[in-house]
Amino acid sequence: MRLQNILTGAIALAFVSAAQADVTVEITGATAFRAAALDTIKAQYVASGQPFKFAYDTTGAFNGSNRSVWIGTFPGVSGTTTIRTSFNGSVEGIRALVTTDSDPVYIDPSVLNSVTAVVGGNNGGNGLNGQAGPNAAAQSEIAFSDCAITATPFASLPILPADAACGVVVFTMLANESAPANLTNVTEQQFRALWTNGFQPLSLLTGSSADTSLVFATGRNDGSGTRTTYLAESGYGVRNTVQQYVVTTSTASEISEIQRVPAGGGATPSNASTVWGQDVDGNGGYFSGSVLRTEMAKTTPNVTVRDADGSVLDTIPLTLVTWLTVTDAVNARANGAKILGYNGVTLESLKTANVIDATDRAKVTTGQYAAWSFQQLYRRSTVTSGDALAVYNALRNNIGANILNAGIPLNEMTVGRVGGDGGIIAP
Repeated sequence: MRLQNILTGAIALAFVSAAQADVTVEITGATAFRAAALDTIKAQYVASGQPFKFAYDTTGAFNGSNRSVWIGTFPGVSGTTTIRTSFNGSVEGIRALVTTDSDPVYIDPSVLNSVTAVVGGNNGGNGLNGQAGPNAAAQSEIAFSDCAITATPFASLPILPADAACGVVVFTMLANESAPANLTNVTEQQFRALWTNGFQPLSLLTGSSADTSLVFATGRNDGSGTRTTYLAESGYGVRNTVQQYVVTTSTASEISEIQRVPAGGGATPSNASTVWGQDVDGNGGYFSGSVLRTEMAKTTPNVTVRDADGSVLDTIPLTLVTWLTVTDAVNARANGAKILGYNGVTLESLKTANVIDATDRAKVTTGQYAAWSFQQLYRRSTVTSGDALAVYNALRNNIGANILNAGIPLNEMTVGRVGGDGGIIAP
């Protein structure tokens, strides 16, 4: 009987241990909904009413970080839940879910060993900012994406769910600080001309023959959902190569040198475009929207332009034009960049406010403004039950309350897209 009692107790203990098992969930993908995702993650830890702690890789606000780690009690999940985020682009996020050759790098939870968990949480009470490591690659379970998997090279690979939309991410055309006053709009025809060649005379965009200076295209690499969206929406084609320039030398306020992106990304290998197997001169771009937005908030009075091989093409005053999420665009505009219209429609409120106002929101929800895409929230095809699914469902069910700075909740939309990303907008 004693042995039987011991055996029975051991079995009971095993069940208790299993019920209280700790879990780690990795989340990757789009930077567009980074703030909304991190705000939602934190809100869930706060809602548990239990102590938690977190760390992130920026010295600014936690919801602007590329990488973060969270430890505490997560509603609906037993034991201690560790969530790690590593936002590196929509297409890269999808690739991380459907392949095993591109695991993102995450912050190791050991950075929080010296932190005391507290209830409620704030940036100083239980958080560590500016934590760059230690880091290690890990398989991801969940990914945000500005584009559907059908717009990527991984369309034939398994992923869940079939309907993954969790909101709408809104974009805007943007010119750098010091852009001329009469540059106010970019049409899809002008966009295609600009990204085909890499630069065009300013007169193409303003209609004034007196505008003889040049406008240069800058943007993201092909791991980005932002890029996938602007190539789809403009009719350029997501698989087609582009010609883009990146800043290579600048001060805090002025750009002094740009270069056509070399194959391999040049001095910044992460700027290379590799997802479609087209790592060629000009086709690369910024690996992060936050890096691009910083450069757009600078002036360009006298810029040395280099070709991909480093040779000097000219030294001239110029203008940079790109397409960014409203979150990144507002950040750049607050520091001097200029909000532009797209196809004759402008989100006027972004010129002074941090979020889209009701009038501009209606331009999106009723189909007048076309620079938007559905934000997808995917999960690995093996995540069909258990704690990782509980975290996924919590994100999808609660993120709507936190997306006003990045886009629009699904329930406000009266139009959709026929045929996926870049498709016809219709009721």
